[in-house]
Amino acid sequence: MINEITIEGIVTREPWSYDKDVFFRIASYRDMDLPVKPDTSSPGRDEADYVNIRYPGGAGTMFSVQKGQRVRVNGFLQSCEFKEGLIDLVEKARKNGHIEIKLPEDSGLENLLE
Repeated sequence: MINEITIEGIVTREPWSYDKDVFFRIASYRDMDLPVKPDTSSPGRDEADYVNIRYPGGAGTMFSVQKGQRVRVNGFLQSCEFKEGLIDLVEKARKNGHIEIKLPEDSGLENLLE
């Protein structure tokens, strides 16, 4: 089987490192001959497909990419398992200020958010 891909897009956030690898996220807009992905927040506009890019061993090199930069990446597709409980996800979002949780006073769930 062949697992080879070329994708072009705009870097949407500053790169981050984990272990010896560099990661960054791109927004890739589809070519005109492909089905559109409608943007629900802005009718009449196409939504981008977002892809995380991993550059193995990139943390120890002179590799540099910046938010807003247009890039073309050649590589292969790889998926990863990601398991996170709902309580953990909600707690992270609450701590980062992304959501505010209001529970009924008599729900008995108050101890979950401590």
